[in-house]
Amino acid sequence: MSTRSDAGEMADTHRSLQDDVPPLVVDVDGTLLRTDLLYESVILLLRHRPWCVFLLPFWLLAGKAVMKREIARRVQPDIASLPIHEELLAWLWEERRKGRKLALISASDEGLVQRVAARCEGLFDVVAGSDGATNLAGSAKLAAIERLFGPRFTYAGDGKHDVVIWERCRSAVLVGRTAALGRLLSPSVTVATSFDVPRAGLKTWMRALRLHQWAKNTLLFVPLLLSGRIFSLHDVALVLLAFVVFGLLASGSYLVNDLLDLAADRQHRSKRNRPLASGELPTLHGLLAIPAIAAVVGVLLLLLPSAFAAAAGAYLVITLAYSLWLKRKPILDMLVLALLFTLRIVAGIAAVGTAMSPWLLAFSMFFFLSLACIKRYSECLVMKEQGGKTIPGRGYRTDDAPWLMSMGAASGFCSTLVFFAFLTDAESPMWHYRTPEWLWLICGILGYWLGRAWLLAGRGEMHDDPVLFAVRDRLSLLLGALCAVSVLLANFL
Repeated sequence: MSTRSDAGEMADTHRSLQDDVPPLVVDVDGTLLRTDLLYESVILLLRHRPWCVFLLPFWLLAGKAVMKREIARRVQPDIASLPIHEELLAWLWEERRKGRKLALISASDEGLVQRVAARCEGLFDVVAGSDGATNLAGSAKLAAIERLFGPRFTYAGDGKHDVVIWERCRSAVLVGRTAALGRLLSPSVTVATSFDVPRAGLKTWMRALRLHQWAKNTLLFVPLLLSGRIFSLHDVALVLLAFVVFGLLASGSYLVNDLLDLAADRQHRSKRNRPLASGELPTLHGLLAIPAIAAVVGVLLLLLPSAFAAAAGAYLVITLAYSLWLKRKPILDMLVLALLFTLRIVAGIAAVGTAMSPWLLAFSMFFFLSLACIKRYSECLVMKEQGGKTIPGRGYRTDDAPWLMSMGAASGFCSTLVFFAFLTDAESPMWHYRTPEWLWLICGILGYWLGRAWLLAGRGEMHDDPVLFAVRDRLSLLLGALCAVSVLLANFL
């Protein structure tokens, strides 16, 4: 436990006891910060020192305070980027200007709590946290507060673990789901004020799981569509099931990626607003969702062919490797992204047992390599506008933009040529259609869409995710509908 100075602490404490307004004690995790320092630290440990995860049970057996101190010795969250409760912070400064004494007391390791207090630049008179021996939570925190201020204090907290303190304080400040917290308190507890933070709802989870990205999994239907078996209910049912599996795998991978990339995302113009990065979705909820998704995927895989399970497993392994390491390797990261898209087509083939065309797979690699280049190119432009020279968490500099445009444009138009070769191949599944010539329209549509996408990217008007752009852009949706019409014409005319 530490203060600005020993003499200052004693003087301030005595003055607080004499004042009509009691000192205000504030918690950190989930209260001042919209995240939890312990979970943030564990995630950093997983990312930078994964072998230390096996030591966590042994540290925990020695005590929570010991575990927190051992983790803090090895990793340190970027305190400056952590999401803070702005409304509460503004109120705390208002109370400070009125002359009220403020204390920041948390169960997190004291070194981290000190850094949080330093971020607030003189807001708090007293700062305390777990010291490696005592876990400053619950009754231990209450005892520490009463040693400093006696029974006359106001306490700001956010959860059930704070009830024992609220029951003994002069007045309570509720932060979080205030209605639910209020029901936990006895009628004798006076609530001074409250700051409501709604529970993460369906829309928040949809954003965190990136359900709009499930659109990428429509690639699973491509082999079924091109083979002429799109009207087989059995095959369609299998691919729909495969679609859900890949969607869940993708959503789980996004959660892993977002948890591991919290620090980098919080420095990004748009990614800082993601549910986990912004604190809208608690990090613990994200951590718990991952094994739940894995369990559902495991059950669904029992209903699909083993070849599909192998493709899904390869997709998962490569995705995790990308999140942990490959995305920071220039060029290789874009090739891996293209491969992940192509694996969706391979999985669609495995789900229903259609023939595998090397032309189709080559087209997919070139096409999605072009989209990956658009993504990195747009990120370079954004970072350049912000005055940066490198993309956080990636291996690119802003002056790589011209090279990315050249590579991406060339790859895109190569994909159009390969698709034309696919259509004219004598062994292509296209010849299952009555009039496959209608499918040649897709070549022109692809060429136009790619050209327009790169034109918009060059103007700085392309979203940094071209797939999301395609889903929201009206002209892109119209061109997609024209491709579908050409397939129907080829099948029925």
